[in-house]
Formats: sequence, C-alpha cells, structure tokens
Amino acid sequence: MFRLLLPLCLSLALGACGTSGTASRALSADSQQALRLAAALEAAAQADDAVLGHVIHEMDALEAALARGVPVHAEAEAEPFMDEPAIALVPRPEADTVLSLMHGIHLASYRDARHVSEGWYALQGLHASLAGLQARYVTADLGPRGVYLRLLAGPFDTAEEASQACRSLQAAQNWCAVTAFDGTAVSP
Repeated sequence: MFRLLLPLCLSLALGACGTSGTASRALSADSQQALRLAAALEAAAQADDAVLGHVIHEMDALEAALARGVPVHAEAEAEPFMDEPAIALVPRPEADTVLSLMHGIHLASYRDARHVSEGWYALQGLHASLAGLQARYVTADLGPRGVYLRLLAGPFDTAEEASQACRSLQAAQNWCAVTAFDGTAVSP
C-alpha cells in the first residue's frame, strides 16, 4: 500500500515544478506546499506510518485527478469547466459501511420500526436528559435470535460524554450502552 505513495509524491513534486506561461525560477507558494507535502508523505511511507492507511483512498483519487491533468491553478484556464462534470475525488461511501466519528448511546432494541419511534418518544417523556438529542436506529442481525432495530440517541462529541449520559439513565434503572452514533434517523 505504501509503495503507491512514492508515485503520488513524485506526481505532486513534478506537478508543483511545472509553470504555466512564464519561465520563472522561483517556486510559487503552491509549488512549495506540494514539495513539503511530498516530502512529508515520503517520510511517513518510509516510517510505515499507520495514518497513511486511513487516507490512501483520498491519495489515490488525488493521484488520478493529477494524472488526468486537472488544473492546479485557477489562472491555468481562462474559462471554467463548462462541459465537464464536477470531479468527485472520493466516492460517497455506502451509509451502512460508514463508521461514525460521533458517539451515541444504545437505549433499547425493537423488532419493528414503528416500535422504535414509539419507544423513543416514551423514553424522552421519562428522561429529561434525552431532550435535544437525535434518535437513530441500526439493524442488528443476531442470527438465530432474529433481527433487531437498536435505538440510539446522540450525538455526543466524546465517549466520556456518552458514558455520563448512560450513567444518568442507569441510575434511573434503565439499560444503556455507549456506541457509535450512526444509522437511520427515527421518523416521527
């Protein structure tokens, strides 16, 4: 995977060295930034930096865009792209495969979407601490036990905030667990 970084670094460096129109020896600010980025990526690749594994798809898309000749500078073309569609560097991931960066709390599980909505409003009526939170549900296939819809509330910026909300609910004898805040919004 990191073998792919070298061509990207070279593409960035070579693309930064090109000039459009004037033969100037001084590097532009964009060129200097591209060279610094190329050097940082090369150093990270040599150190087997784990962070690069998280952004490899974005770097592949950037490399592909550079290979297609996407202009780096606004002044490189007098006219904007009129006939070409907008370039999407990273395809939108499927909603079911996205891991949320927000934290939530799992409040209950139901078998029917209607019950998820009813359960959410009932829990909001019992616990003022749920006011202002959003509700979502995720599908959980428990094999022989069946498929359940897990009711989640959130979002919380940190796991500690979610844990604190859970402790408040558990003190009132309700079940609660910290989880990622993803899934489908609960409809009224």
